[in-house]
Amino acid sequence: MRTRSLFLCFVVALLAAPALAQESESVRVTLSPPARLVAQSAAEVIAEVEVPAGGRPVLLTPTSEGTAVEVVRGRLLRADADEVRPNVLRFRIPIVAHAPGTAVLRVRVLAYACDRRCRAVEGDSVVVLRVAVGS
Repeated sequence: MRTRSLFLCFVVALLAAPALAQESESVRVTLSPPARLVAQSAAEVIAEVEVPAGGRPVLLTPTSEGTAVEVVRGRLLRADADEVRPNVLRFRIPIVAHAPGTAVLRVRVLAYACDRRCRAVEGDSVVVLRVAVGS
């Protein structure tokens, strides 16, 4: 009976290991919108991206929904980022606030986790942007 329970524990650990490895190899994206966004002005949304060790290259794709805000650059690469600390990158996403209202900014990040082989890993985040009347 003891051998059977040890075997069962071994099987469970073996099956759980890939799931734990994949969880630690995900990309985390944190978005920080400007404190105040006024119509007819330019601004930046800061994206902090935590990639797995060896996560190269990195592609960040921001998109906006709604007419209040326009994304100026639709793709940013690892070279566009500042490395805040190992495996944490800070991207500055340029936007233009056209008119008062609300917009949704979505950011999708694609990176690669490489050990013996490279695997694509992804992450995304969403933030609501509110544009005030210009003053």
